[in-house]
Amino acid sequence: MTDERYGKCDVCRFCNHAGDVWTCTAEGRPVKPKDTCARYRPGCCENCSFADISEEVCGRTGEGIFLLGVCEDYDPCGRKSQ
Repeated sequence: MTDERYGKCDVCRFCNHAGDVWTCTAEGRPVKPKDTCARYRPGCCENCSFADISEEVCGRTGEGIFLLGVCEDYDPCGRKSQ
């Protein structure tokens, strides 16, 4: 069974909200929490909250990353549970 949150804006690190107003910061457009995010790439470092995108380093392991590489520990929601 797949996770029903999979690929939705309300779990995407690029989608932020203030009250009921949701915005995709990567694309600069309004979204709804249950929209499917066009930038969502399952398991890739670019979509992980541990990734330091500016330095291209994994904040969890300290190793270099490829932003579009798929992490072996990825969470189907695009975020690691802490």
